Amino acid sequence: MNSSAKSRFHEVMDLLGLTDYRVYTDIKEISKNMMVKLRNGDTEEVSIKILIPFCMEYNKVNPEYILTGRGAPLKENALNAESIPEVEATVIATEDSYKQAVEKGLHLLPEVDFKFAAGQVALLNGTEDITRYWYLPDCKDCEGVAQVVGNSMSPALPSGCWVALKKYTLPSNNPNKIPFGNIFGVVVEDDDTGEYHGHIKVLRRYKEPDLARKYWIAQSINSREFDDFDIEIAKVKSLWIVKQHIVSDILL
Repeated sequence: MNSSAKSRFHEVMDLLGLTDYRVYTDIKEISKNMMVKLRNGDTEEVSIKILIPFCMEYNKVNPEYILTGRGAPLKENALNAESIPEVEATVIATEDSYKQAVEKGLHLLPEVDFKFAAGQVALLNGTEDITRYWYLPDCKDCEGVAQVVGNSMSPALPSGCWVALKKYTLPSNNPNKIPFGNIFGVVVEDDDTGEYHGHIKVLRRYKEPDLARKYWIAQSINSREFDDFDIEIAKVKSLWIVKQHIVSDILL
């Protein structure tokens, strides 16, 4: 990491409101000594060791900007718990309106009757049948719509609201490569009953390596009423990243 890249690295830290202490306590792969070397200019041996875990932990960061100066310091499309965009949507509730939408080539999102819990436990209601379709013009990469129940994600995602979801392929070789700090829909299977539980949570990573290999931390936005809890990675059946929060709808 050359001197200009070093200055851009610290520029990004300032934009995110990060201190050296925060970085090396947040990221287990980065030590205090590594950050001291970076500050003092002795960066040759630690540049990549810092850059890769830094960008994994703070997924808003644009690594190309740090390395080359090209682009913006932060990714414009990066999501986190505080930046879920609110959108209006059109609900396609009749067969005629569905046919008309398909003829127009609109990208329709199915709504399933699976309700994600914003608390700790919710069961799959019957099967994941499609109940209706939604048209979200600004969400072409989303794959479905589901409802949130419970108030642990309030005020960002109030109980009863709908969210647009994009399926996130779980990295089988390293499940801790997911963009932590975002809101996810997580579906896990109960070992005893075989039933599915759905959670809408901010996912965080354990700093302790042994725990990080087995669990994610599920965090609520309404932390005054709801405690964090563990999600066992091996029991995760599907993972969905929340891309948009639907605040109002038009029925067709």
